[in-house]
This record gives sequence, structure tokens and C-alpha cells, in this order.
Amino acid sequence: MRSKNLIKMVLFAFAAVVVLTGISSQVVADEKLKGKTVNVNKATVQEFQQVPLISKELAEKIVKYREKNGDFQVLEELLQVEGFSRDLLRKIKGFLLLEGIGGEECTC
Repeated sequence: MRSKNLIKMVLFAFAAVVVLTGISSQVVADEKLKGKTVNVNKATVQEFQQVPLISKELAEKIVKYREKNGDFQVLEELLQVEGFSRDLLRKIKGFLLLEGIGGEECTC
């Protein structure tokens, strides 16, 4: 019976850490861009690095992909960039702006 209580306590503590980490990463994210978005068709490596969870290495890969393949047509095209995942896109979608396709803006 004691081991079950211990397991419950450990799971509760783990869940609390996960929740708090999510909250703190959102606070960091809010501080990084302060409500602004980054245009994926114009952003520099440094600008991409302002987006939470985007490392310099990934930012460089995004810019190189764009230079080689042209403007992104949809945000999901970022999934073609090595190291970019659907989960990452879901987490940072609110920080991304898609502009430059026919002069229209889209936060798709």
C-alpha cells in the first residue's frame, strides 16, 4: 500500500513539473516576441531565433530551405525542413506569419 502512495506522489510531482514547465516556457515565449509574429518568407536567422523553440541551427535550415525552394506557400511546408516536426509547428504556429504570396497575409 505504501508503494502505491509513493508512486502516486511521484506521478503527481512529475505532472506538476510538466505543467509548470509548460507555463514557464509560455512566459519565455511571450517575452521573446512580445506578441509579434515572424514572417517565414522574409525572416532572417536572427529573427527566427526569436521564436520559442527555434535554435540557430534550425533557423539556418529554414532560411536555406526557403532560399533553395522559394517562398513557403503554407506553414505546413516547414515540415519539409530537416528537424522541423508537426509538434513543433503546433507549438509555435501563433508566432509565425505567412506573407509574400501574392501580397496577401495569412496566419494559417
